[in-house]
Amino acid sequence: MKRSVVLVLWVCAVIAASAGEARAQMTFGTFKGYLTGHVGVVSGGDVTSERMAAGASVGVYESNGWGAEIDFGRSTDVATNTHPLSLTSYMVNAGWVKPNGLVRPFAGAGAGILQVDGCGFQCGSSARTYDLGMSLGGGAFVAVTDYVGFRGDARYLFSFADHPELGRPDNLSFWRLSVGATFMWAIVP
Repeated sequence: MKRSVVLVLWVCAVIAASAGEARAQMTFGTFKGYLTGHVGVVSGGDVTSERMAAGASVGVYESNGWGAEIDFGRSTDVATNTHPLSLTSYMVNAGWVKPNGLVRPFAGAGAGILQVDGCGFQCGSSARTYDLGMSLGGGAFVAVTDYVGFRGDARYLFSFADHPELGRPDNLSFWRLSVGATFMWAIVP
């Protein structure tokens, strides 16, 4: 028994003496954050005349350009073939943005909630729906400094919702074209 204890202590001493510096197998690089307030128009698809849209988005991208964005947009009194609607989008997008340079193109796609406010049967009452929405788009950032820039953006938003009782287009779709001011910052882990 005493011999076993001595052998275990000797093995532990050898292991402790040969231990090197511990290093993590995975390291993170820097991240870049983008906060944008944007204005523009909704048009095309089921929208029969352009209306003003406003919103905001915040995105975080790795140093290789891949990242994610949360996007919000709103437009009211949007004319469709049926009744005027108010369109609000809450989207989470995966995307890529060119990490450096004066002009930084980007593209993204995602999903979220498309909130549609409109009229009920024969416009007797207001109705609100929350449907699964999808978005696909791209554009470019123009960096004025390391912290401030502008963004031009075109996104196609659509939902597969079917609400015939509300007198609104099924499978609602539209384009949102916008420009905005962007604040950028670096995130170093």
